Amino acid sequence: MATIKPKPTTTENYIKLPAQRIAMWPQRFNSYLLDSNEIVVDPQAVWDAPAESSQFAVTTIVPSGFALDNRFLSVGPFPDDRYIAIVCSHKKAGESHYAPSTPTFSSKHFNIKGHKALSFTMVNAEDGGDTDYHDTVVGVAVTYTTKDRFLA
Repeated sequence: MATIKPKPTTTENYIKLPAQRIAMWPQRFNSYLLDSNEIVVDPQAVWDAPAESSQFAVTTIVPSGFALDNRFLSVGPFPDDRYIAIVCSHKKAGESHYAPSTPTFSSKHFNIKGHKALSFTMVNAEDGGDTDYHDTVVGVAVTYTTKDRFLA
């Protein structure tokens, strides 16, 4: 299973997940939130892209009543640390099941006045059709906010 777990987030954060498919074969990814003990917590989402060069959209989410824009999953704030896990997969022509894709990721962190303000992780997954690592591209943005943190 291809799983990416960026560093844990800190309190008072929001998480956003936009994604893009740049591949001929159908691509899918699953997103999970985990608590500080790495136990999966809600929401969990399955994302699919309908065509080559299309945006991913949430096709299944748990809990089912979770309000969302199906192109972005925005959750939080959280009173404690969270991990974000992204599992990428693909379905080659003629196959009936999705197979794991090979992921890579890079992260950047930005501070304001010495405090974490934004962390961004880019997940690039390869389905094996070539070696460009651009078949599935997922961005994970974590913003760290409090009402008075940056006003001082």
